[in-house]
Formats: sequence, C-alpha cells, structure tokens
Amino acid sequence: MPGFFRLEVVAALLKGRWRILSVSGFLLCVLLLAYLTRQTLTPFLVAALLAYLLFPGVIWLERHGIPRTWAILLLFVVVFGGFAAIIAYGLPLILSELNRFSVQLPGYVEQAQKAANGIQQSLISSGFPPAIQQVWGETLAQGEETLLRAVRWLLNSIVTLLSNALDIVLIPVMAFYFLRDWESIGEGILHLLPQRWRSHVQIVALDVNRVLKAVIRCNLLMAAIVGALTTVGLWWIGLEYSVLIGIIAGVADLIPYFGPIIGMVPAVMVGLLESPRLALWAVGIMILIQQIESNLLSPKILGDSIGLHPLTVIFVLLAGGNLFGTLGMLLAVPLTAVGRVIGRYILLKVFV
Repeated sequence: MPGFFRLEVVAALLKGRWRILSVSGFLLCVLLLAYLTRQTLTPFLVAALLAYLLFPGVIWLERHGIPRTWAILLLFVVVFGGFAAIIAYGLPLILSELNRFSVQLPGYVEQAQKAANGIQQSLISSGFPPAIQQVWGETLAQGEETLLRAVRWLLNSIVTLLSNALDIVLIPVMAFYFLRDWESIGEGILHLLPQRWRSHVQIVALDVNRVLKAVIRCNLLMAAIVGALTTVGLWWIGLEYSVLIGIIAGVADLIPYFGPIIGMVPAVMVGLLESPRLALWAVGIMILIQQIESNLLSPKILGDSIGLHPLTVIFVLLAGGNLFGTLGMLLAVPLTAVGRVIGRYILLKVFV
C-alpha cells in the first residue's frame, strides 16, 4: 500500500506538471502566431476595442426594449454619423492647415535659425565658454532634426491611414459581430480554461473591466474635451493651426503628467514665430484648460479608479517611453493598472 501511494502521488505530480507544460506551450504558440500575424490582427484588435467601448451603449438600448441587432445598428448610425460629420467638417480644415504649414515651413525654419543664431551671438559676446556654445549648437541641430522627423511621421501616418482603407471599412463589420456575440465569445474563452480556474478568472475580469473603463473610456472622453477646448481657445486668440494643435493636445492628454507639456510645446512654438505676446496668450489658454481638466473633469469623470501612486505612473511612463516610444507611453498606464489587478489577486490567493 505505501508503495502504491507513492506511485499515485508521483503520477499526480507528473500529471500536474504535464498540464502546466501543455498550457504554457499552448500560450507560447498563441503568442508566436499573434506575432507572425500582427499586421492582420491589428484591425481585429481595433474592432475589439471599439466594441468594448460601445458595449455599454448597446446594453443600455437593450434595457429600453430595442433588440441587440437594432441597438448595434442604431449606435453605429449615431457614432459613425457623428464621426462622418466631424471628418466632413474638420478634414478640409486639417488639410488646409497642413498645406499652409508646408508652404510656410521654410520661412519658419529660417526665422528659427535667425533667432538661434542671435542667441549664439549673444553667448559669444557675453563671454560664455566655447563648450557651452558647442552644446547650444548641437541642441539646435537636434531640435531641427526632431521637428523634421515629426513632420515626416505625421505625413507618413496620413498616407498609411489612406492606404489601409480596406481595414478601416472592415473594422465596423468586425465590431458588429463582436458586439452581437459579446457574451458568447466571453463564455467560449472561459470554457477553454480548467473548471477550477473559471471563478478566479471571472473575479479578475470584473476588476480589470472596472479599471479599463476608467483608463480607456474616461481618458478618451477627457482627451476629446481637452482637444476641443484647445482648438476653440487657440482659435479665439488668433493662433494659426489651432485645429492641428488641438488634435496634438488631445492625443498628448492621454499621457498623464507629461501630456499637457507635450501639447503645450507646438502652441508655444507657433506663438513665438508670430509674437511673444501671442505665445504668452497660448500658454495662458493651455494652463487654463489643464486646470479645468485636473480640477473639474478628472475628479468627476475619472476619480481614483486606477489606484496607482503618482510615482508609479511617472516610472512606468518613463520606462514605456524608453522601451517603446510614444506607443509605450500611451499603453504604460493601462497595462500597469491591469497588471496590478492581476498581481494583487494572485498574491492574495497565494499568501493569504
């Protein structure tokens, strides 16, 4: 009997290890397949994100007696109709500002070079050491190269967006099927897991959903509000390219702490090219908008649902930016918030 008991224990351990190895191998295969088909997966991921954002609206319409299919179609008409109206009105303005900017860019570069040369002459006449003058010259060269890279990236992004028109058309179709079968897709994924894991995954998924609602939906709403207020405010003071700067400010607002500074840079630069007084007005407008966001919008819309300390947010932003650039900064906080939820649950189950 003791020998048989030992064999039974060994068999159970081998079975458990084999199951862990099987699950690990399956996950590795899935990750490898996702990497190899990453370009094809992009529209699916965008469609899934769109469906996640719109799903509460579909549920609300269903509760008011509208069938799921008609609720999705009605929501699509409202959302995409609004986007179409914004694009129909805003795209000509954006293209006009881009054309005007491309025409005026050589003049702006010349003005910036004159101003930089004037500062360098002042450094020379003031007796600053040659090392400081050299550092100033290298900084100017890097600034010009950064500006040119930003312009190239913007133009390439527009071309890439237009070249992927088929994917853009397919995204709403895929989002429709995600929304229609949202619960069944979730149940199918859940049934792939072992029975004893399912309750834990459901608990974690509910908490992750709560965090992602705060991070994604609320931040997108605040970014849209900040972008609109920036556009209107800069247009009101007469600053050129207010639509472009508003879009940049809205996207940059998705990055906590550093976003407002990033969004303020183009407004100040354009203002300085016209007059220092206009630059000061632009700074005042941007600071006012950020105060409205931090004191009025953020407490009411976002609250303290993320649960991350400011030092943690700053660290993950810097790490994400160093590792993956702008995309890393955009994804750093959501991924960290989700990782915190999962890690906290695992630690509580293991050590408590």
